[in-house]
Amino acid sequence: MFRNVFDRSQSLLQRLQQFKFKLPAKAAQKNDPTAIYVGTWLFYDIKQARHHQLKISPQLTISIDDHPLAGTVTTLTAHQLLFLDQYGYELQITAAYERPFEIYDEADHRTYPIQQNKH
Repeated sequence: MFRNVFDRSQSLLQRLQQFKFKLPAKAAQKNDPTAIYVGTWLFYDIKQARHHQLKISPQLTISIDDHPLAGTVTTLTAHQLLFLDQYGYELQITAAYERPFEIYDEADHRTYPIQQNKH
């Protein structure tokens, strides 16, 4: 009888330890907003009458229409990603409810609504 209780207790402790180790991984994901921005996004430039495709990689490299942008991410929060390009202009991507919804291009002083490319 004691052996049976001991085996059950040991099994319960093992399950609790497994659960305990999973919690920090979820907490780390919530603290890293990178996943909010990763993906392929579409926007339309009325001035050029042209659709564009913005890609953001898990390493936060950014390309527009398959042309990589040279620069660095200077700010990354759940609400904003700021990218400073090689010419000193910022590309600001704004998010709400863990989804980007617009891009502001400082070089053109223009804001574009964006949507996720589902293809």
